[in-house]
Amino acid sequence: MRYGKFYGVGVGPGDPGLVTLKAVKCLQNADVIFSAVSRQGARSVSGNVVDSIPDIEAECHELVFSMSKDWNERLACVKENARLIADELERGKNCAFTTIGDPMTYSTCGYLVKFLELMLDDLRAEFIPGVNSWSALAAASGRVLVEDCERFTVQPNYIDPDPETFKKALADGDTLVFLKTYRSRNKILDLLAEEVPDAKVTYGANIGLPEQFISKDPDKIRDRKDEYLSMLIVNTGKGCLPEKPGSEQGPANAGASPTEVSGCQVDFNDKR
Repeated sequence: MRYGKFYGVGVGPGDPGLVTLKAVKCLQNADVIFSAVSRQGARSVSGNVVDSIPDIEAECHELVFSMSKDWNERLACVKENARLIADELERGKNCAFTTIGDPMTYSTCGYLVKFLELMLDDLRAEFIPGVNSWSALAAASGRVLVEDCERFTVQPNYIDPDPETFKKALADGDTLVFLKTYRSRNKILDLLAEEVPDAKVTYGANIGLPEQFISKDPDKIRDRKDEYLSMLIVNTGKGCLPEKPGSEQGPANAGASPTEVSGCQVDFNDKR
């Protein structure tokens, strides 16, 4: 009997309106849909998104994943859940695993697939991209991420950052996204105040959900409790474009010749 097909489906940050048409069609045609939930979570965010999609006829199951600091324990939990998915695939059922954001970016989906490849001789898999959380935060806050030749960096920060590593990250990027700041947010703000006091900070938590919170005020951000689905977008202000033609508030090189700005060929007077 031929195995069913595995689909890794990104459903975006949590707002059902941000689910792609391709993802909707995939979920409507699936035989079994699996969604992830942590042991600390009351409900799966991706599961809630699935519930909002019409004409779903698949069996729906929540898989509990460990958030333990013990890496071996976490992997054992992933392997156990992969076995449950493999069992359904072996029955010939097409299975979708839904994940918030994108299945190929900081997602449990990647670990599941590695185990599935070991369990099944000929795994058939397809991945459907989803809207990333930082894109949703940028849109909701009106914060442009990067332009032209500016550099963009994304990194997880569920532990306090090492000061030297943090300094290097600031030096290497014009805009930085720090994901999963639920344990490190205020430490990051402290380091920013020391290293780049003029940096623009945007904090977002639970983006796309009813409890969504967004702020650009460091003091209000500091007062928030720890939130798992949270991130910081940091614009260092040293990019290649000034914020406004002729503005004295742009980056340090804003006064340079239009054809000599950080190696970019920029001329704001050119109306073409």
